[in-house]
Amino acid sequence: MKKKTVFLFIVALFAIGDTEAQDNIGLRFVFGTLHPYGEQNAFLMPNKLDENAVIVPNWGFIASYQRYFHKKRWAIKFAQGAYSDCAQLFAGHTHLGLRLNVLAHSPRHSLEVGFGPTLVYRQSWYRFDGYVQETRLLKTSGNWQWNFVWYGGEIEYDYKITKNIDLTLNVIPGYPQFYTFGIGARYWLRPIGN
Repeated sequence: MKKKTVFLFIVALFAIGDTEAQDNIGLRFVFGTLHPYGEQNAFLMPNKLDENAVIVPNWGFIASYQRYFHKKRWAIKFAQGAYSDCAQLFAGHTHLGLRLNVLAHSPRHSLEVGFGPTLVYRQSWYRFDGYVQETRLLKTSGNWQWNFVWYGGEIEYDYKITKNIDLTLNVIPGYPQFYTFGIGARYWLRPIGN
């Protein structure tokens, strides 16, 4: 019953909102991952910039749809990511969550923090000799490693460059082990006011 209630609440947020409700779509290019403490499996990361894989360039995209349901302050966001992980295997995530814009009164700047349910997945690293799973968060099913978390999120900075387009920088924290970075744009389907 609890899952059904959460689902109905999310549907209601998409369906209703005040007269200020606005929508945008976004596309971000994933360009790198930071491992602040290095990685035990650094030897599996061919693009690492240092021996401990503190910085690893990788690439991919995250597409999103976002709807503000209370002015420019509160929104709900759906995001779908597809990218190479640090071992150059396919990885991705599917996310639906709330966003709070802490700079809602600024006409040009947004700083959004968000969290919500997220399914993360990647091709299994168990294919590599010497791989050691450093976290208990990942489950393994056949050729895939995955997990569902209720608290996945991101931090995003947006700068308005035209009335319909914002430049976007974001970080997806896998605290404390990694942070993934992206840059892109979001397009307002209808320009938003403050």
